[in-house]
Amino acid sequence: MESLAERDTRVLKTVVVQYIATGEPVGSRTVAKLCGLSLSPASIRNLMLDLEERGFLRQPHTSAGRLPTALGFRYYVDYILPVQELAPKVQKQIKNALALPEVEPQELFRQASRVLSAVSGHPALVLAPRPQGMRLKHIQFISMGGDGVLTVLVAQDHQVQTRFVRSTMRYTQEQLDRFSQYLNELCQNLTLGETRRQILARMEEDKNLFDKIVSQALSLSRQALQNEEEEELYIEGTSQILDYPEFTEDVEKIRALFKAFEEKHHLITLLDQTLASQGVQIIISPDEQFPEMQLSVVASSYSGDHTPVGSLGVIGPMRMDYGRVIPIVRYTASMVTNLLKKWHS
Repeated sequence: MESLAERDTRVLKTVVVQYIATGEPVGSRTVAKLCGLSLSPASIRNLMLDLEERGFLRQPHTSAGRLPTALGFRYYVDYILPVQELAPKVQKQIKNALALPEVEPQELFRQASRVLSAVSGHPALVLAPRPQGMRLKHIQFISMGGDGVLTVLVAQDHQVQTRFVRSTMRYTQEQLDRFSQYLNELCQNLTLGETRRQILARMEEDKNLFDKIVSQALSLSRQALQNEEEEELYIEGTSQILDYPEFTEDVEKIRALFKAFEEKHHLITLLDQTLASQGVQIIISPDEQFPEMQLSVVASSYSGDHTPVGSLGVIGPMRMDYGRVIPIVRYTASMVTNLLKKWHS
């Protein structure tokens, strides 16, 4: 991205800050008063026109002031935005909300989305760790009568998943217990993805190496692990979208957003982008998922033991107050990471 001169930077910063505060186009007189440059409104107007021609500002209609474009917001976030510390009062609010007893991680993710939305004032998103990355502590098969088998998967971090399987054969509980014992020895501390690959590899080997029980155990577990790509996204505070004038004035935007909250896959795709990155990531105007929506996502990954396992963040209008939201997301992600590490140890 091209670098802006000092005067251009001050003008852009003033337009962005004012637009975040008011939601209205910003005129040259306002910029002249607030930008700290000893220039007339006419001179400021020329600078704003230059920034418009370079793609940083836009004019919604003739005679109106200017608005920042996605590029303008990107430049502001990357090069101008001052780093803010989170107020102790807000830190305490988040910490108290996440001060849970050692419950299932699902409750932690649910509570994280609630407090993130409450503190930020935006809809909050928490993407739980993918099942395939869940590190197995214990697997148990339970007979449900007839050909039904319930598979209970317990992770090292205390996550619990249950999956129902219809088997081609009927097994007694005693047989299922033997299957469980064998698989716990074979797959202890592997992720679900690794477990599935291990089982498929064993099944490809010479069948004569295994007795009938081992073969049946592998077959049943392969069925149980077929849905390893399931993902869970916790969303809180969707009604806060209705507080944004830029959306409430456009029924189609509201409809598209609530459809995204319901279907979730676009939001999961956005959060996926933060998994491989360090720190807070800011995705501005993601047109691939939300064309012409003028949205932003501020998100961060969180870790389980040593590597990122999930993401959390907020979604809102492109003019959200990034300086306030970024430290909220950063602190919440660090709290979730610390709690997961504590539970894991």
